[in-house]
Amino acid sequence: MTRPAAPERTEHLHVLRLLTRPPVRGLLTIAFLARTTSAVLPITLLLALAQSHGYTRAALVSGGYTFVIAFCAPLRGRLLDRFGAHRMLTVMGTVTALFLGLVACSIEFRWQWWTTLPLVIAATLSSPPLNAALRSSWRCLATDEAQLKAVHSADSVLEEAGFVLAPLAAGVTIALLGPRHAYEAAAACFITVTVLYLAAARRHQLGTTRATPSSITSRPGRDGRRSRRWLGALAVPGMTAILLPLLVMGCVFGGTSVLVPAYIQHQHATFWLGPLLAATSIGGVIGGILYATTGWKAGLWRTYHLLTLGFTLPATLLFLARPLWLLAALLFLAGLFVTPLFINAFLLIDATTTDDTRVEANTWVGASTDIPNGIMAVIIGTLAEHHRWDTALLTLTCCAAAGAAGALLASARRPQPPVTAAVQPAAPAPEPRAARTPGPPGHRPSTSEAAAPAADASP
Repeated sequence: MTRPAAPERTEHLHVLRLLTRPPVRGLLTIAFLARTTSAVLPITLLLALAQSHGYTRAALVSGGYTFVIAFCAPLRGRLLDRFGAHRMLTVMGTVTALFLGLVACSIEFRWQWWTTLPLVIAATLSSPPLNAALRSSWRCLATDEAQLKAVHSADSVLEEAGFVLAPLAAGVTIALLGPRHAYEAAAACFITVTVLYLAAARRHQLGTTRATPSSITSRPGRDGRRSRRWLGALAVPGMTAILLPLLVMGCVFGGTSVLVPAYIQHQHATFWLGPLLAATSIGGVIGGILYATTGWKAGLWRTYHLLTLGFTLPATLLFLARPLWLLAALLFLAGLFVTPLFINAFLLIDATTTDDTRVEANTWVGASTDIPNGIMAVIIGTLAEHHRWDTALLTLTCCAAAGAAGALLASARRPQPPVTAAVQPAAPAPEPRAARTPGPPGHRPSTSEAAAPAADASP
């Protein structure tokens, strides 16, 4: 009776071996450090500027930083797709290090805030999209769909854990060094981690390829080529369906990030601040682990719709969440589906995009949450300033209800299956350079292989 479990046990060992061996183990570690240090940067920047110029001007700089990240991330991803990942990551990393150094100087020597703002924006514009580049490279290291899901799951769980660790690390660093020196230390750590990632990417030949002839000739007509040139990854069939649930998630994130501290201050219950701010991320870590270790029988699209419903249904009850314990419970329940949604979004992008748009498509995942995040933060902030708590909670409820309705409509209709890409087999162990075959590992060698549908990707 135990023999049928043997293949499953072997598969789990095969997946675990991928996560614990080089280069995946080292790349996951570098990614975790890069995301944690990049999340520490805006916290220390806000407090360092507030110490010298006040919170109003510090918020202007911080808000500009957030919106530049949101709107320009896809453009930076497109640069990598067009001109090659290795070359552009090196150039962008060098320019970012220069501008981060200038920002640190402006804070240390207390330059005027309006001189710091363009330096922060320039550093953000030139910042290399390491997350998207790394997620685009996982398919080169996985041999099958199970390994691809496992590595994306581990990546997303570690990212969510970084969001839990970053505020703690920022608080400790600020307490020990003060706001100004804390930002300088965070900038130095981020530059160091970026150099480590670039060295690892070059060593293991990671990165995406330019558009292949097969992908170019498969585009439908001159109008299709023109729309693909301007829209980039957004022109890929199914891309908007992937991004819509993330837009709803960004609305809820942006609203609660302002509502929670303002409402807690109004209630004079500061001891609730930590649990409420961490509730969604804690739920995301737990949900990501459960999703990675549980076998799902449904296809990727159907799973995506179910996960969207799982996130939005608790959020539709936010209009009742005047008690703080209920607000914490609803945020935790919604957070259980956050990391699985991100994992599924990255798997769908792997299954629907080609090499010429893959990095840009991965950047849209973060941008589609950041843009509504900033807009909803302004709306909820205005309501919170006038103590319109019921209206603020009802606004978030309406956003969640719209997301739930969209998920139900999407699951009810049967769209055409998207064009999918096969998982690139894992690269063999490093050999002498003379023994390597020409071309980077991300290159698909034949049209038939590029057109092979990925398992479990049809709606």
